[in-house]
Amino acid sequence: MERPWFLVLLLFVPILWTVSWKSLTVNGRWRWLLANGLRTLLCLLVILALAEVQLVRKNDRLTVIYLIDRSLSIPPDRLDEVVDYVRSTANTFRRPSPDDRVGVVTFGGDAAIEIPPWPGDLFLHSRFETNIDRQQTNLEAALNLAQAAFPMDAAKRIVIVTDGQETLGNAMQTATAITQSGIGIDVVPVTSYSQGEISIEKISTPSKAREKTPFHVQVVLKNKPGEHWDQEAAQKPVPGNIRVIRSGGGHETVVVDQQIELEPGTRVFTFQDELPDGGFYTYDAAFTPDKRGLDGFTQNNQASSFTHVESSGQVLLIVDANRPNEFAELVAMLERNHLKVTVQPSNQLFTRLSDLQPYDLVILGNVARSTGDTNGITAFSDAQMQMLADNTRNLGAGLMMLGGPDSFGAGGWANTPIEEAMPLDFQIKDAKVVPVGALMLVIDKSGSMSGEKIHWSKAAAREALRALGPRDYIGVTTFDSAMQRAVPLQRAENRQFVLQMISRLGADGGTNMFPAMEDGFRQLEANEAAVKHMIVLTDGQTSPADFARLTQQISARGITVSTVAVGQDADVRLLNQIAAMGRGKYYQVTSPKAIPRIFMQEARRVARPLIFEKETGIQPYLAGDHEILKGLPSAFLPVKGYVMTTPKDSPLVDIPLMLPEPVGQSNALLATWQYGIGRSVCWTSDAGQRWTHDWTGWDGFEKQFLQMVRWSMRSTDNNTNYLVATEVQGQKVKVTLNALDDEGNFVNFSSPQLHGVGPQSAIISESLKQVAPGRYEGEFEAAKTGPHFIAIAPNPGQSPLRIGINVQNSQEFREHRDHLPMLQRMAALVPPGGQPGQVFNLDMTPEQLASIDTTPFRHDLAKASTQRPIWYLILVGSACLFLVDIANRRVLWSFVWAHTLWDRLRRRPSQQPAQDQALERLKAQKQSLNRQWHDEFANSSVDTSTEPVHEAIIMTTETPTNPPREQPGLDTPEDKGYLNRLLHAKRQARNDEKSDKNDHSN
Repeated sequence: MERPWFLVLLLFVPILWTVSWKSLTVNGRWRWLLANGLRTLLCLLVILALAEVQLVRKNDRLTVIYLIDRSLSIPPDRLDEVVDYVRSTANTFRRPSPDDRVGVVTFGGDAAIEIPPWPGDLFLHSRFETNIDRQQTNLEAALNLAQAAFPMDAAKRIVIVTDGQETLGNAMQTATAITQSGIGIDVVPVTSYSQGEISIEKISTPSKAREKTPFHVQVVLKNKPGEHWDQEAAQKPVPGNIRVIRSGGGHETVVVDQQIELEPGTRVFTFQDELPDGGFYTYDAAFTPDKRGLDGFTQNNQASSFTHVESSGQVLLIVDANRPNEFAELVAMLERNHLKVTVQPSNQLFTRLSDLQPYDLVILGNVARSTGDTNGITAFSDAQMQMLADNTRNLGAGLMMLGGPDSFGAGGWANTPIEEAMPLDFQIKDAKVVPVGALMLVIDKSGSMSGEKIHWSKAAAREALRALGPRDYIGVTTFDSAMQRAVPLQRAENRQFVLQMISRLGADGGTNMFPAMEDGFRQLEANEAAVKHMIVLTDGQTSPADFARLTQQISARGITVSTVAVGQDADVRLLNQIAAMGRGKYYQVTSPKAIPRIFMQEARRVARPLIFEKETGIQPYLAGDHEILKGLPSAFLPVKGYVMTTPKDSPLVDIPLMLPEPVGQSNALLATWQYGIGRSVCWTSDAGQRWTHDWTGWDGFEKQFLQMVRWSMRSTDNNTNYLVATEVQGQKVKVTLNALDDEGNFVNFSSPQLHGVGPQSAIISESLKQVAPGRYEGEFEAAKTGPHFIAIAPNPGQSPLRIGINVQNSQEFREHRDHLPMLQRMAALVPPGGQPGQVFNLDMTPEQLASIDTTPFRHDLAKASTQRPIWYLILVGSACLFLVDIANRRVLWSFVWAHTLWDRLRRRPSQQPAQDQALERLKAQKQSLNRQWHDEFANSSVDTSTEPVHEAIIMTTETPTNPPREQPGLDTPEDKGYLNRLLHAKRQARNDEKSDKNDHSN
């Protein structure tokens, strides 16, 4: 019972019987017993319902769930042995008769149910279905998940198969709690049989250094002998090679390559190095043993560190690979002013965030998001664009975009992280100007396009959509044997609907391209966009049709057509002719992965209306003061063109230079803002090319661009008064900042802010708190392995301190100790009503496994009990019983009809003698009552009143055998009843007695 205290109400049952004794006994003993029995049962049922009674059932079923450790600390070969052990023990020892069940949960940094508990054989393989984080081990999460997965109607046991290495959670505390709930725990330790474990604990370099100043580099190595190996052999030194590589400035240099013998214990390998130029440098150290089998895990045999050398300022200029010398004059001007410029073509882009750290400013010089021609197309990946944005927002570097026909929205940068980092939106949002384009995609979805081809075609359509502005148009027409309008030509602002329709594309049927091209042409022809473009993609041979006439009609309406041939089976000749007649480009790709880059490149055609050009020039005007424009002549030269944009709606955006045309919108020529802890600048015209060619001879040209570069660059103040130290502590990185002023006094009550970027562009943002005079501390999560780049701003307005932290080895390989005692303590826990767990041996032969006495499926736990609430059933029964009780009090029960019915069923006449006997018994009872009344009245009455009463009684008792009609017999319905006649006689006697008294008084 959930609420047993309601049973106190049973004390009212005796009160019920006491009260009913006086009120119900007049109806007879059996009727009184029936009424009280019903009411007592009714009260009992109501009290049980209030107490929420439950039905408890016990059974001997057992459910066993195996917890398999899949973290990286379990070698692959040992994991295969674990799978074999779990499968064999489950299928051998599970008892089907009491309906035992078995399940599997795998875990690493998180846990997942591989096989839910079920009463059948275990089909488990080394190729697991669930995905988990293998960089960590969270046994606590696995225990909690297993507890939740157990069925309620069976005894429960968990079998943990692990090496005991725990990086997250508190498994022992959780195991104690779930054991108290009745769950048994067995343990199967996974031991390592390597001779030893070699690791590089860390490589230590100064976070900051000076140019051409020697400093020490320390590599800390550790050799720990194996726990389960020949100790004499394990004490021998391990020969191997240590190698240290320095990376920076686009070069890699091997600074150490040496053969050493590593003795058991910890050894510090030290060497000296110096850096000739400024920048951000990475040191990678690795140790490789000469013999295999001497090291348990090779994942922890390497480590990295970072060193930053302050310089006068470095600039990374990214240009179009087809025009590598486009900004030669700008580069020469910056280098004349003691700035180091690195020119990076678009086909040799950076690949890691660390590649950007040597530079204080990144300039995108009239480079499109995708560049190249039919021979090869390169494009900025989403990850690279995110790196550029994070490098500015969180690490303080500058980001600048120079205008041109391949920049801003015209270069396909709309709806990207680059647009988010800039003070301008790359799309026109003013309704008075309608520079829109229309893009029609004609995509083959025949059966030959199934698989990878249709997948990358849909990805290409999504990329093309992202390159368009909200006022541009997009349509998708597909074809197989017939034509279908997947997306009718419409505004690209409804992106969610278009993406949903694109995702539904599937491949099936034949190939008939002509109707789809014709339909796409009709849709574009009816549209009023300024620029219209069609892309046709197919991988096969289409049905014959008059493609030449159709392409001529398309070209005559000002619509361009590009074609993409996927694979060698496409009609190359036809597609090449269509592209030539349609004034577009022809692409032939062998890998479908190149399709998205082609679509991005072609989608830029519809962005051409974003370019505004005027041969006579447009005169800029000063819209506000700015540090970039200080000292410049007041009169600016006209520009002949620029890329139209829209200023962001933010108070941080400054637009010091604007253009008056076209009228009716905000036309920014120069825009700046603070983005995170960095700065970004937009110059919407070019830098001395076709639109500002006359500017190169203007006195303010060099000064303006130099001030624009220096304003946006990351500050490189020499903060020698600040010292930063870092330490990896489990899942966190602790950062300590020691601050002094120029006189050597502690700097107190500051508010340092920490910003950074971790692996996979994880954002880091924390505040440092003062813990001592001049000391500030903070920490951040470092769950992912890899480089973490940090920038610490000691105070607002001060240049940030930059450091790099490489969380190289996950905790799976940082700590190496014997976890067997902890596992044994876990197995020794005793559940209530059961026996302690067992520690099994993973490395048993099949013969040994078949002969063991104790198995995980032993039934030594308390029997499982299931509880089912039945109070609602009792409540329904109470309601039905209440109706019976009412009927019992309102209806006079008689079962004479049952005898009659029985006789009729047996087809026998009614038994008249039985009725006569009943009448005789009735008459006898009447006579007995008459005598009782006669004696009572005779004793209580006077002599004068005795005679009338006697006569009255005699008259009532002498019932004639054949009564007259005017006096109905006792058995007739008209009879007043025997008791009524008695009461009438009693009243008559009393009246006579009163009259006699009155006569005597007179």
